[in-house]
Amino acid sequence: MKNGHDYQLLSKLYLEYKSSPFITPLRIELLKSIAQCGSISAGAKAIHKSYKWAWDSVDQMNQFASQTLVTTSSGGKGGGGATITPFAEELLLYYNDLEQIHQRKIEHYEESFERAFEQHTFSREIASILQGNIANIFYRAKYGEVTIDYAGTLLKAHLPFGMVLTQNSPVSFAVESNQIIIATQAVNISAQNLLIGQLKRVVKENNSVYLSLELITQEVLTVLITEDALEQLDLKVGAQCFAYFKTNTITILGERP
Repeated sequence: MKNGHDYQLLSKLYLEYKSSPFITPLRIELLKSIAQCGSISAGAKAIHKSYKWAWDSVDQMNQFASQTLVTTSSGGKGGGGATITPFAEELLLYYNDLEQIHQRKIEHYEESFERAFEQHTFSREIASILQGNIANIFYRAKYGEVTIDYAGTLLKAHLPFGMVLTQNSPVSFAVESNQIIIATQAVNISAQNLLIGQLKRVVKENNSVYLSLELITQEVLTVLITEDALEQLDLKVGAQCFAYFKTNTITILGERP
């Protein structure tokens, strides 16, 4: 019998510009290698890639970026060299931070796959799919933000790049189960979004607890907490629960038909 722990969920961060590759994991490694080796050719060799690939990648990144990422010099006793700019150094730090956050989420999803294969069943505890309408759209310098009217409650979410929505558009959106803070009364915290529901079901699984909250629309919001949190909150079926979550916890899936 296959063991769930033998499976591995893989996901990497890629950034495209006008449908063309821009920032990829391999190009991030190239920037690091150039910084360490001092030239494009040596940097390419260190990561076992051709000089042409590296040169084309650097040229394309410099074209797509708002500031130069790699500067080159020619001539001299040892030939030409290359260095990454301070802007590229900031990019590497930012990408590294984003990759760590991304990887933590992937590990959580991988655990869900493992449980599903071991228990021979798939559940949808990773996120809850809800329905609402676009109340407002705000366009910032580099991204958009929307307000979703969910049965009279306004929720804030980021607008996915390239997605076109209009005011009053009916949309489906997902709320990540492991990013929700539960309370038994209203509290003052930084999370921008709040939904109130009645606890209908408590399922314990290993060291995790899944709560099913019935919302005003009769849709169900699934919340993942620990057994310690369950004991501290003293949650009982039928109790009113306050579910707090941040803007980036919502993923807009698209317009409803």
